Amino acid sequence: MLTQIEWWGGVIFVLGALAYRLVLGALEKGEGYDWYRWLMRLFFVLPGVLLAGYFYPLERLALQYSYLGVLGVALLAVAGVMVQEVTGDADSDKDKAAKAAREGEKGQAGEDCEDEEPGWLMTIVGVAVLYSPVLAACGLACHKAWPLVQRLV
Repeated sequence: MLTQIEWWGGVIFVLGALAYRLVLGALEKGEGYDWYRWLMRLFFVLPGVLLAGYFYPLERLALQYSYLGVLGVALLAVAGVMVQEVTGDADSDKDKAAKAAREGEKGQAGEDCEDEEPGWLMTIVGVAVLYSPVLAACGLACHKAWPLVQRLV
């Protein structure tokens, strides 16, 4: 019989795998930068490692330091992806002007409404929902690492 923490940990793993598949499936091989694909892989894999380590006692000092190191790299990857997602890869004004010139400035009001970007609040909510398994795993890892950090200081 699974305990509640094991069950919810499994749910977080499954949701994380689905989010990983959705995000990396959207990144086609010909598009984007290779470093972005590697950042996204780190973004999903490291919190999974942290979540797996959450369920085991870290009795040896080497395990504690490695857990803290993986947590630090994972938090940097999460911060990098979150900044990139919120700021987005929206076209710059120069790119928008060139795109509008190519399309011939149709200028219809209906088309302008279709091209509207969501507001910053909806972008943050969407990112938080999509990446909630990663954020939950990092939150649990921070909770476990806090006593380790306090002993170091």
